[in-house]
Amino acid sequence: MAAFSLEVSYSQISVFQSCLKDPFNDWTNRHAAQGFSWRPGSVSFRTLDTEGPISVIVKKDTALDVSPSAIRAVQVPFHVPNGVGVEVGTIIETVEIDLDPGDYTLLFEHGRDNDSGMWGMLRFVPGTTAPWILRSDGELSPGEELLMDAQAAAP
Repeated sequence: MAAFSLEVSYSQISVFQSCLKDPFNDWTNRHAAQGFSWRPGSVSFRTLDTEGPISVIVKKDTALDVSPSAIRAVQVPFHVPNGVGVEVGTIIETVEIDLDPGDYTLLFEHGRDNDSGMWGMLRFVPGTTAPWILRSDGELSPGEELLMDAQAAAP
C-alpha cells in the first residue's frame, strides 16, 4: 500500500483517524511499559529509539504472522469509519494512507536494520482480535492486562 520514511520524536509512531482534533495519545508509565497507547481511533507505538529516521511499510494483509526479524510486535483493534481518512506519523510529520472502511487488526512490527536504522511494518488485517503483545524485548514489561484507555495528548 505505501512505503515512506518518517522522523521519530518522543519515541513513538502513531496511526489515527484523520478526523480526530487531537490525534496523538498521552502516555502513562504503564502505557510505556506495554509499548503502546491506545484509544478508539488512535494508537501510538513505542519505538526502539527516542528519535531518528524510521522506514515504514503499510499494507493490507490477510495474516498476522510476525517477521522473524521483528524485535517488537503488537496487535490492536482499529476501526476506519466511512468517509474518514487514516494517517501514520510522528509529532513532526504524518502521511495519509488509503484504507477501506471497516474493522481491522492492526499489527505493528518493529525492528532495526544495520544499514538504515529503525523500520516499522503496519499491517491492517480485516476483522478484529484482542490486543496482544506478540513479541517483546527487554525494554517492555507489560502487565497481565493491557491498558486500553489512553487520553488525547494536550495540543
